[in-house]
Amino acid sequence: MAPSAIDVAPTPTKLVPEKPLQHAPTVDSFDAKTATTDELAQALIRNGCFYLRNLIDQDTISQIIADVRPYFEQDPPWDPSGVCFPPQTKRVSGLAAKSDSYRNKVLMNPTWLDLSERVLAVKTAAWFGDIQAESTSHPILGGTVCFQVKPGAAAQGLHRDNMGYHHSDPRITADEWRVGRDSAIALFLAGTKTTKENGATRFVPGSHLQGSGEGPGNEEGAVYAEMEPGDCLVMFTSLYHAGSANLTESEERLVFTNFSMKGTLRGMENQYISIPPTQAASWSDEVLSVMGYAVSHPFLGVVDFMDPMTVIRGQKEGKRYDIKDSKVLTKE
Repeated sequence: MAPSAIDVAPTPTKLVPEKPLQHAPTVDSFDAKTATTDELAQALIRNGCFYLRNLIDQDTISQIIADVRPYFEQDPPWDPSGVCFPPQTKRVSGLAAKSDSYRNKVLMNPTWLDLSERVLAVKTAAWFGDIQAESTSHPILGGTVCFQVKPGAAAQGLHRDNMGYHHSDPRITADEWRVGRDSAIALFLAGTKTTKENGATRFVPGSHLQGSGEGPGNEEGAVYAEMEPGDCLVMFTSLYHAGSANLTESEERLVFTNFSMKGTLRGMENQYISIPPTQAASWSDEVLSVMGYAVSHPFLGVVDFMDPMTVIRGQKEGKRYDIKDSKVLTKE
């Protein structure tokens, strides 16, 4: 029997944050044609987020949508007993393989890559005998997904996307922020016009500086990311945010999301390439779990939001994990 997990993260004790931040967070807005990496990094560290307008041109947006749209019908509705997504929301993952335009123009956008490097790259020196050598771990892609939010979709609860990395961070000021505190950043690219009415992502500027155990509060400080197609919201994954309710009668909201994460968040040996998938598929769940094929709760390692152990065995449908599958500490 495997040993019990050791509790290392603080148990959330308060829904409302402990106290106001020392500075009043804002949301800076930049034009992608003129913004510098220094400006973007400082805005991200200070407020946890910023708008980057006109990042992607309209022709490219149209091509990406045309590439991705056929895949929406392959995504089954979310289990209505869960809370992560409403049934009116469809998801398409693995965008790098589904759209050349997305891969070449969004994932490989120089501004995005430079910013990821600035806030996520880690450089250290280590000794091997009498040799000291310096090395740098560069950020890597953590995931991609397109959300199609149709009329009638209910709002999500505010959450942090870094919950999967089991952070145990204290409250700090922006001046105290250092590389290594945050594990990832996210880019939310508007594929359609996003408004408060059609469910624009809402977020809480400055919440990336709060402690890991502090809840999102009553949404008093939430801002709605209203954007034109081609604009994007960039944020640390430690920032509280959520999809909002689509209150319109006929508008769909399309948003493309990709994550850049610390390059150290992986194993020393790449098991998924070193071992042929056809061979791994014949092994027991216990072996596959040790190899890294099982989901790290609450949701790391999924394939199309499904358990990868079902996918590697050729099953088209499998378990999709919702936050309610974890041990719920709060009362209903």
